[in-house]
Amino acid sequence: MKKVLLCAGAMISAAMFITDVQAQDDGGKEFAAYGVGVGISPFGPSLGFSHNLSEKTTVQVGVGAFAGDNPWDQEIGGFTFSGTAETNWMGVFLNHRPFEAYDWFRFNVGIGIGGIEGTLLDVENENHSYRIRYGDNPVGYVGVGFGSRPVKGVTVGFDIGGLHTSGAVIEATGSDMPENTNVMDEIPNTIGYGRVLPNIQLTVNYGF
Repeated sequence: MKKVLLCAGAMISAAMFITDVQAQDDGGKEFAAYGVGVGISPFGPSLGFSHNLSEKTTVQVGVGAFAGDNPWDQEIGGFTFSGTAETNWMGVFLNHRPFEAYDWFRFNVGIGIGGIEGTLLDVENENHSYRIRYGDNPVGYVGVGFGSRPVKGVTVGFDIGGLHTSGAVIEATGSDMPENTNVMDEIPNTIGYGRVLPNIQLTVNYGF
């Protein structure tokens, strides 16, 4: 948990610095009707295409995927688990900049379609494991963003928000050990496995 907070704090600080510099540098740039970009988030690398309907409103379509190990182990229900994750998704998002003088600030809402699947393996007992699946579609996203101004050239953006789901289907998959009630009850209350999945994303865009 401490590592997550430190990482998020560092990304937010960097994003705020980048946004401040970018706001000054982009002050005289022309409006861009379109943009393309690449991003990185807990849900994997992504590609996006955006259409700036006006200086205040942008519609964006993105696709992304990821498969790999969790960066750190987690303690759940008195046990320590390593984990893996796999995602594939596409989404449509609406960004709105309500303040004309601060167009580096955005509200971001959208819907996503796809799947998220994870596994948890007890680091001390390979027969104690669980599978977590998010399959209900669509799901909603709400957050705020900084940067990614609707101007020509390269811009940088940072987003923070939450993916709102109906919750995961959790099943015990250990061959010799039955499901542990404490673990099953605690998994939905663990960061990364609840109904709301936190998201932080750093994006580099090119407006034209």
